[in-house]
Amino acid sequence: MPVSMNAQTWKGRTEKAAFIMEYGTFIFSAVTLLVAMVNNNLSMKLFNICGILALLTLIIKGRSSNLTWKSFALPASILFIGIIDLIWYKLFKVNNSPFQATYHNYINTVRVFIFGFFMVLLAATTKIKYKSSALLYLLYSVSFIILGYALFQKFSIGMDRIDFGIGTSTGAAYSIMLVGLISAVAILYTPKSHPLLFVLNTVMVFAALVMTQTRSSILIFPVICCITIVTYYLKNPKKLFLGVCGFMALLIVLGLVFSQSIAKRYDAAVNDINLYQQGKGNTSLGARFAMYEAGLMIFKDAPLSWRSADERSYEVSELIKQDKTLSPVRLFTNIHLHNEIIESASLKGIVGIFSIIAFYAALMFSVYYYRSLGLFAFSLAIIGTGLSDVILWARSIPIIIVCGLTLLLLFNKQRSEH
Repeated sequence: MPVSMNAQTWKGRTEKAAFIMEYGTFIFSAVTLLVAMVNNNLSMKLFNICGILALLTLIIKGRSSNLTWKSFALPASILFIGIIDLIWYKLFKVNNSPFQATYHNYINTVRVFIFGFFMVLLAATTKIKYKSSALLYLLYSVSFIILGYALFQKFSIGMDRIDFGIGTSTGAAYSIMLVGLISAVAILYTPKSHPLLFVLNTVMVFAALVMTQTRSSILIFPVICCITIVTYYLKNPKKLFLGVCGFMALLIVLGLVFSQSIAKRYDAAVNDINLYQQGKGNTSLGARFAMYEAGLMIFKDAPLSWRSADERSYEVSELIKQDKTLSPVRLFTNIHLHNEIIESASLKGIVGIFSIIAFYAALMFSVYYYRSLGLFAFSLAIIGTGLSDVILWARSIPIIIVCGLTLLLLFNKQRSEH
């Protein structure tokens, strides 16, 4: 009898500990999501806590009855990228290489995606049921903070292109867009969702994006938000009409307010394309086109081969000797090739391509499986941005992606309860 009581007591305590750690994982995920926008080092420390909590929770809970191959697909694709990047790092890292930054960023990706596997798996199998919408409303309010901080950097500090303190305007733009989408869809998961609140959020985030002057995000974000609101209110013509009209009206107003900044970036894009067609690739878009061309040529030359960052740089140098228009690529060989699939292909061959496509496929499959509008919008942003840059790399953006997926899977459960 005492043995039986001790066993029951121990079981009760472990279940309570698992419950606390599970809640802790989700709370820390929300905090880390926001911190990653402004502080790389602190967000990594918080993210490590999230990963450890998720791992311990999964160990204590054991196999969940909610775990199926369908719910396992997304976390498995995240783990696969982490494992592939780890193998590449271990095989090809060169000591005292001039490309230490590239190797360092890839090992950071490994840490994020391996811990991310446990976090997303926990969110996919959680049985937590809660009725409060407090977290959703708190996340919705983040858009106000985003705009406030953007205005502070723009007008008080006087920054031409805001960077949110993480070093680059493009990094800030991707962070703002991804967190902004989570903030926007959060209101749609509450029992009293309203299209005008979604539109208000969209407008504030869009205004912040314009201040980064990052063309891809300025283009992608409003398109995704428009698709989201149309999809959400498709069965409610009145709210759909209000939402679309409000969205278009405020977008026009914002276009007029920020017309100078938008026109400046548009003219620069047109000029870049014209110069590239004339054989002058030393521009922002010209360098991207050159990177895509060089990366594809390296892949086609040996599609099954893996190579170090140093070896890739050497191959790029050889290509430049044959075609001087590719010379801008030399400046980016210690960073990346500004396209998710081409970057992976140039270093890890066809296996690298498969790892990225598998992740994208798992995202869209999960959208269908969970019937999650928030996951749909978030996935479109990840895939769309990956066409013109590399975001499954380094720390801040991968952390935001993993924490975002964790929270969106949790939100989906909240919505199903209603």
